Amino acid sequence: MKDLFDLSGKVALIMGSSSGMGKAIAHILGLNGAKVIISSNDKTACEKVLAEFQAENINAIAIPCDVSQKEQIDFLVSETEKTFGNIDILVNCVGIAIAGSFLEIDAESFEKTMQINLQSAIYLTKKVIPKMQAKKDGAIIYLSSLSSVRGNKFLGLYGISKAGLAQLARNLAVEFGPDNIRVNAISPGVIDTEFAKPMTTNPEVMAKRVALTPLRRIGKVEEVAGVTLLLASKAGGFITGQNIIIDGGTTISDGN
Repeated sequence: MKDLFDLSGKVALIMGSSSGMGKAIAHILGLNGAKVIISSNDKTACEKVLAEFQAENINAIAIPCDVSQKEQIDFLVSETEKTFGNIDILVNCVGIAIAGSFLEIDAESFEKTMQINLQSAIYLTKKVIPKMQAKKDGAIIYLSSLSSVRGNKFLGLYGISKAGLAQLARNLAVEFGPDNIRVNAISPGVIDTEFAKPMTTNPEVMAKRVALTPLRRIGKVEEVAGVTLLLASKAGGFITGQNIIIDGGTTISDGN
């Protein structure tokens, strides 16, 4: 029982890990023994996080990557394998949200959202999964969103792309389960991050949202990180194909 959350010897690549939920996830995986690859399109932020982790004796490297560029994803995977070996745990925390109503969606917004939020995850997973198959072991976790399970007036395109990640997790869980590869999605509600600032800094919006959330608060990045650790470790060894909602109960509220 004592090693249920132990990730010693595991190699964990966390995309979008220079801030917010991604950083918290990389931190908790590293604290539990994983060799961590910090990656985002912000080189300076990646290097800053790396210095913080190294000060805590976390075994980590930083490899910046713009996921809209396939050659950068190729480089990321090859450098990771060169330094740490094959990837055991893949966590995808990358995402952009372009607000607007349905009739405002144009080709540029659609292509950019799908490329960054969904297509890059598919491409990266295809690079990583054959090595997981070969050793009959692997854990893949996609950061989806509460918007993937609810209707959205102004974040509809974002919700569509994130729903694609949740469905991708289900598809891959079925296809690669016989290879002992577990694939899950996590759908956070409102979490205290820079990404959520347009909502969390609006008192009127937050008063309504909190009133409709049974726990009467927004979430913390460490609460998302904790669930990710569960899914990445032996403790979550019989969980696959799920979209785990972390929202303080927002989706089950009775609206009163």
